[in-house]
Amino acid sequence: MPVQLNKTSVYVKGTAEMTVRDIVTRNLIGYSNRIDTSNLTSSVNAGELRAGLGAPIAINIPDSATFTGEVTSADFSLEARQFATGGRLRYNGIVPVKEYVTATDTTLKVTGEPIANYGEAEDAATYSCYVGKDGVNYGVDPKTKTVQGFTAKVGQTYCVMYFARLASAQELSIPTVFNPTVAHVTIKMAAYSAQGSSAMNGSLVGFLYIVIPRAQFINGNAGVNGSQTENANTTWSFTALPYEDVEASCSECDTDGSVLGYMVYVPCGTDAATRAVKALAIVGGIVTVKQGETAQTPVHYVMEDNELVTPNYADLTFTVAEDGGSYASVGEHTGIINGASAGSTTITVKVTAKPELTATANVTVTAA
Repeated sequence: MPVQLNKTSVYVKGTAEMTVRDIVTRNLIGYSNRIDTSNLTSSVNAGELRAGLGAPIAINIPDSATFTGEVTSADFSLEARQFATGGRLRYNGIVPVKEYVTATDTTLKVTGEPIANYGEAEDAATYSCYVGKDGVNYGVDPKTKTVQGFTAKVGQTYCVMYFARLASAQELSIPTVFNPTVAHVTIKMAAYSAQGSSAMNGSLVGFLYIVIPRAQFINGNAGVNGSQTENANTTWSFTALPYEDVEASCSECDTDGSVLGYMVYVPCGTDAATRAVKALAIVGGIVTVKQGETAQTPVHYVMEDNELVTPNYADLTFTVAEDGGSYASVGEHTGIINGASAGSTTITVKVTAKPELTATANVTVTAA
C-alpha cells in the first residue's frame, strides 16, 4: 500500500475495553473496561542459514512465530481466572452464614440449610458449626438443623456460624491440572493525533482493534492480592493460536491461509466509513436490465491504495437523470435499478459524506 507524504501521525495510548467471546456460540463470556495496562508482543525466530566462505548468513528463514498479550484490569474477575485454569465457574457457592438464635430451651436451631464446607465430607452426620467466640466446632445436624453438643441458656441470644449455599455466590473450582480456555478476544485501544479530524472529535481520531480469533489463556495468574494498600486486580494473559482465515490453496508458493490475529484501525467521525475512499468506479460498463426486472448498480470504492471495495450502499445516494425517470427508477440508498420501459438513462452515484465523489452509470432498459 502506498504511503502518503505528510500524513497525519496517529498515536495509540490507553485501552478502552477487552471482550472475550465463546468461539462456538459467540456469546460474550468475559469483559472489562477498567484496564490499567495492556501489552501485545510478537516474536519470530530468525532461522539463520549460513553458506559459503566464512559462513556468512545466506538467508533468514523465519519460524516459531508467536503473538502474545497480557492485559491487566483494575477490577476483579472470576471469569478471567476461570479462563486461566479451566476450572468450573458456577453460582450457588458455599459461604459462611452467621445468625442470632435466641434459645427457647437448652438447644439451638438454625433457620438455614446447613451444608458441608469445602473439603469436608458431605455425608457426615453433622456439619461444622460454631457458637460465640470459643472456636469449638459443635456441629449441626443437617436434617434437624439443631446445634450438637452445646447447652444453651433459655432466653439468651447466641451468634451461630455455619455453612450454607447462597444462590448468588459465584464459585470457581481450581483443578490440579490447568486446562486454559481458548476463546475469541478483541482489545480496543484509543488513537489520537496532534489535531483532531474535527472539532467534535478533538484529538481523539479513532480506535485500534486487536482481534485474536483463537486466544488461549495460558500463563494467566489466578491468584489474589490481599494487600491493604493495593487492590486485587485481574491479569488476562493469552497466546494466539493459528486460525484458518481462508481455505488453504494448493497453488505452489502459496501460504497456508492461517493467521494469528488482526489489527484494524477505525477512524472517528461522520465520514469514517468513506474517509479513505478516493473515487467511485462503475464496473462493467453499461448496466443492462430488462423491463420489469431489477439490477444492482455496479459501483465500487477506489481506495487510497487503488483497491476496489464493495461499498455499503447505505453510505451512497443514487439518483436517476431527470429525463430518464420513465425508463428506470433506483433505490436512493440501495442502488437497486428497476426497469420501467425500454430506453436509456443515467444514474448518478454520490458518497453521502463526501459529495465531491461522484460517478455516473449508463443504464439501458431492454424490452421484456
